[in-house]
Amino acid sequence: MIITEQKPFDKIKSMLEKFNKVFIIGCGECATLCQTGGEDQVKEMKEKLKGLGKEVTGTAVPKTTCDKRILRRDLKKFKEAIEAAQAILVMACGNGVQAVAEFTGKLVVPALNTLFMGEIERIGRFYERCRACGDCVLFETGGVCPLTQCAKGLLNGPCGGYANGKCEVGGWVKDCAWVKIFNALKEQGRLDLFLKFRPPKDHRKWFASGPRELVWKERKEAKAEEREVWIPGERWPPKETYSELMKKLKDGEFVITGEVEPVKTTRVDKVLEVCRTIKDYVVAVNVTDNPTAFAYLNTLTTCYYIEKEVGLETIYQITVRDRNRLAITSDLLAAGLLGIKNVLALSGDFISVGDNPQAKPVYDIDSTQLVWLVRKIVDKGEDIAGNKIDHPPKLHVGIAANPNAEPLEPELYKVLRKQKVGAEFIQTQCVYDIEVLKKFLDEARSIGIKLPVLVGVTPFKSLKMMEWMVKFVPGIKVPEEMQERLRKARERGKEAFREENLEIFGELCKEIKKTPGVAGIHMMAVGFEEIIPSLLKRAGLA
Repeated sequence: MIITEQKPFDKIKSMLEKFNKVFIIGCGECATLCQTGGEDQVKEMKEKLKGLGKEVTGTAVPKTTCDKRILRRDLKKFKEAIEAAQAILVMACGNGVQAVAEFTGKLVVPALNTLFMGEIERIGRFYERCRACGDCVLFETGGVCPLTQCAKGLLNGPCGGYANGKCEVGGWVKDCAWVKIFNALKEQGRLDLFLKFRPPKDHRKWFASGPRELVWKERKEAKAEEREVWIPGERWPPKETYSELMKKLKDGEFVITGEVEPVKTTRVDKVLEVCRTIKDYVVAVNVTDNPTAFAYLNTLTTCYYIEKEVGLETIYQITVRDRNRLAITSDLLAAGLLGIKNVLALSGDFISVGDNPQAKPVYDIDSTQLVWLVRKIVDKGEDIAGNKIDHPPKLHVGIAANPNAEPLEPELYKVLRKQKVGAEFIQTQCVYDIEVLKKFLDEARSIGIKLPVLVGVTPFKSLKMMEWMVKFVPGIKVPEEMQERLRKARERGKEAFREENLEIFGELCKEIKKTPGVAGIHMMAVGFEEIIPSLLKRAGLA
């Protein structure tokens, strides 16, 4: 059914300001069930308009408003009252408003806002359930629609933002759709469908160039669309290596990567200074892409300057949040032109947590499809649509994973799916508990994940940072003993706090290096990069 809400009466009043004679039309179906345009609401609206001094020439509540046959039948006896009105106030969805306008030829005023297609749990409680995408996948997703129930509309989820089975969008209150899908498919014994790769949607079925229509006389039996989906398959170990990072990973060397964050500026001098500080200690540095949905200096440009001015290899982080497949393809071609060799495919934090929450998120493709796109460009020399690329770039593509995820199984199966479409390395969310890491690695190996894993390490620049992460970043597990040691150290002063960081994270890095299945460490010390040389020396890694 179509879910609607009534516009504020002041808005309705302003739209009717110049019209004294009004006819009111409700709807006997959806608007009645929503209690926004049934008999009672039409009567209430009539009294409100009379209170404004308006003449209501008549009211009608057709059985349904969006079917012109029924509209014609049910409004026949109101012909004169409708003709006498200067405007018709329609208490129905947008379909009904347009049907009334076309049928009567009169000026129409919408009294309702059309929200979504959904279901009723009880009167006053409605849920969106269908996006009318034209290509239903509910059989493959355990009866849960990923386009409507996933805030990012991912066809290959979950993203890295869920915690305790809840979605990051809205503050971890609603269930993560892809955890629900995983649980449903697991219960049905169909987890093979969770691992299935779903290619990007053909949006011509959804955002057609004009209003969509279906004409029965021209309708033919729906046939399965014959579209062969190229699956690149696993790419580890890689046959060819284009970057220093991948060469070292393939050779089995224990590698260290770093991370820098361009901010809201047109200058790169500070980023370059940081890169010079850590150049001798890392094989490559990640450059973040609008982290936490903040609008920052372009990542691709920053990567180019780092490689050109510092001579340090970069890992170009690219999120699917901000760009569609056209823009992402252009950026990947540009990365090839600029000599960049590594890409990290990410979903991206949702717009609502950033500094431009009014923006429209894109998510035209998801991060799994981005891995697939990179592979298709590099391995086949084609874009998503199969168009040939002249002199395709040579790129390696990595993915992110969260050892702290709860539940962990959907996260692991998501990683396995990405491995199957050609991911080549993993960088994890920051880890503070070695037992959490060991569990992640053991369970990853048990289901067939064999990609090299670079474990995220984030030392605490301040006590405030630690407390913020513990309180506001779901899934981050900082052992109480570690927290207490840092609190006591801070009481002795900043230098003591720094020294305790070196001691704690030096030991953690040693433990990580000794852990079977770890290929390296990803140092995420953004804003605290100066500690990296001392920390790695303390850990015996420099």
